[in-house]
Amino acid sequence: MKLKTGMESLSWVSFKNTRGLPFHGMGAFVGTGKTQRAHVYTAASIPVDPEAYKKIDAKKLAGELEVDMCAVNFGRFWLMDEIKFLVGETQNFHGVELRWGGDMTGAEMISQMQSAYVPSLIRRNTVWTFKAGKPVFLLREPGGPVWVLQEYTKAVDPSLTPDNLNELGGKLKNLPKGWKFETKVLTEDLVLDTGRAGSWAAIIRDDLHCTYQGCGYGKDISANYVP
Repeated sequence: MKLKTGMESLSWVSFKNTRGLPFHGMGAFVGTGKTQRAHVYTAASIPVDPEAYKKIDAKKLAGELEVDMCAVNFGRFWLMDEIKFLVGETQNFHGVELRWGGDMTGAEMISQMQSAYVPSLIRRNTVWTFKAGKPVFLLREPGGPVWVLQEYTKAVDPSLTPDNLNELGGKLKNLPKGWKFETKVLTEDLVLDTGRAGSWAAIIRDDLHCTYQGCGYGKDISANYVP
């Protein structure tokens, strides 16, 4: 089986009404050392069977693909209302259909897996739309960027649902000094379009492994405004 990294045969896919829908994905680590890249694969369709990821034997798949390592990303739920992805063609990994959606350095992928509140850069062409009248869940750095919760996971705290995410801040025991969690109902659509930022996004994970995308991190201009 040959790993297709999506550099060719790319196409846009769009999904609406995605808030709260389950998805899964995978990272495939290619190369070693400083040149290692982690290629990110996401569900070919939404929603997915939340248990389908169990079909993937990550160690066996890495051998079949002749890559250093595979890591399955599971138990996750989108929080934006509309999604637009530039993705590669559909690939079947042990009966699970995924599509290439981006890449980052291997070191930054591992950092995301192991460390909370450490920003990493991922290269991807995505448009996340959070609709007016809907809540967004934010982490605010003192005098710095705002991080918007793009997905939550039940992997650490199975009790999390879209209806109780407003209580998430009380569960984050290791927030950096000065950071604050906030729930905000939008008065206008918030659109995070990485095409405005050279196809790059800054992301972090919190104590519970939920993932946020940055608004105004460094020179990032992906957001139409900072909420």
